[in-house]
Amino acid sequence: MPERKSKYWHRIEDLPLVPLTEESKSRLIATDRVLISFIENPPGCVFPVHSHPSEQILIILEGEEDHICGDERFLMKAGDICVHPPNVPHGGETKTGFKGIDIFVPPREDHVEKLKKALAEREKEEKSPS
Repeated sequence: MPERKSKYWHRIEDLPLVPLTEESKSRLIATDRVLISFIENPPGCVFPVHSHPSEQILIILEGEEDHICGDERFLMKAGDICVHPPNVPHGGETKTGFKGIDIFVPPREDHVEKLKKALAEREKEEKSPS
């Protein structure tokens, strides 16, 4: 945890680690208007094809993923960006694993609920006597 609390300043490593799927995990931060996911998928991870009403921008920072968006399939590598329009099916599989950033506008409600749950669990642990 950070030594000081701020409503504006955060460190990625201090954000709660939230499971998105059985294999995929992410550190999430949200406002009323945007959700940012610092996603890490391990080697061999399959992120099932799905859709949601939020627009999503995926930026691959490390590794690569065989990605599907709509009727297209392509290999995304570090430095690549994919814009997922609302309600367009997308997903992927990574042999190498990857780290990336997902930006959701508006915030994806199911991820926001997972974030709220993780924050509540963290707060409960912090209040629990050691």
